[in-house]
Amino acid sequence: MRILFTTFPWKSHYWTMVPTIWACRAAGHEVIVASTPSLIGTITGSGVPAAAVGRDIDLPEIARSRRLAAWHDHERWPADYPAHPERLTDGQRDVLAGLAELQVAMAEAMVGGLVSLARRWRPDLVVHNTVTLAGPVAAEVMEVPSVSHHWGGPGLHQIEMRGLGTEPLPAYARLFERYETPVRTAPGLWIDMCPPSLQLPTSCPRAVVGYVPYNGTGQAPDWAPRPSERPRVCVTWGETTMRLLGQDGLRMFRAAVDAVAGLDAELVIATTEDQRAALGELPPGARVLTSVPLHLIAPTCHAVVHHAGSGTLLTSARAGVPQLTITRRPEPTLAGERLVGVGAGRHLRHDELAGNDAATEVIRADVEKLLTEPAYRKAAERLREEMARQPGPAAVVPVLETLADGTEVPVGASIG
Repeated sequence: MRILFTTFPWKSHYWTMVPTIWACRAAGHEVIVASTPSLIGTITGSGVPAAAVGRDIDLPEIARSRRLAAWHDHERWPADYPAHPERLTDGQRDVLAGLAELQVAMAEAMVGGLVSLARRWRPDLVVHNTVTLAGPVAAEVMEVPSVSHHWGGPGLHQIEMRGLGTEPLPAYARLFERYETPVRTAPGLWIDMCPPSLQLPTSCPRAVVGYVPYNGTGQAPDWAPRPSERPRVCVTWGETTMRLLGQDGLRMFRAAVDAVAGLDAELVIATTEDQRAALGELPPGARVLTSVPLHLIAPTCHAVVHHAGSGTLLTSARAGVPQLTITRRPEPTLAGERLVGVGAGRHLRHDELAGNDAATEVIRADVEKLLTEPAYRKAAERLREEMARQPGPAAVVPVLETLADGTEVPVGASIG
């Protein structure tokens, strides 16, 4: 079987797909991963064949538009909005439409090259990152099944549908019009790595598989495996926040660093070279890791403080570590609140901290609770055990084979 994978050109979107891609290759299937030129090095660095399609565009500039400002600085959205989109306000639906425009702009830059590649290579199946909207177009043109590969957050939803409903947005429909094909309004299957206790209910056919941490390649520091004399706390903010918001996106990162530095704890800062430079002078004694994959350090930590990106949250959960999430956007907020719901972490909102002169003290108090109250560690260990019991990525391969052979997965089915 030939499987064409395609992804949005951000590392965090691709990394969640890597274990599934490895599983397909290990089963003997031909695989190629397509994205824009900026991601090709990341793809080949994970050990799989890559194809550059389309062109890169300035996604951060689009993301900083006035219409999307409310995505980064928002009033509270309904806690379960992906499962109940009818509870969204008109303003929230407008923000989602703006996000869809960003995804469509990326699809427009990719779709010509992706369709050309599909016509040459003739895949039996297209697996696309959920927001990579060129994927369904290529699948429809080739008349093959498509699979939506979610990134692991709670709730499955399609940003290209009006108000997360069943009617495609006009901009999404126009992607299909150029090829004179019907609009594909739903994938044949979702691959979902969110642990069951964090998931929201859905009627979508999905293969629920265990999350396998992959945050890129790198080398663990020599000191990491050795027990720490003090509790080890990792503070990390992913790569996307600074890319979208610049220096403003790091203010709460810096507050978290200063908060942990005031505790009797070993501070580890996991960051990138760009973020490291932007953070300025760091507290004495801080251990700074630049471009070291989180899955190499999280299992040695007693707590992780972060922005609730799905890769960071699930990597920390798989390590059984209590977490403090500080969120700015609706989707990470949902993930942080679901984590609180199972007792494995605490959650703070950016808008509540930004105007608070005591923000550093508030963060410090929450981290201290994670370190001193055993209930958080016990809940985090239960979540880790739940994730360990889930089937690995290899379990989804027979499902993909069946789908490629023309067998539909029943609506509401859950595989794995």
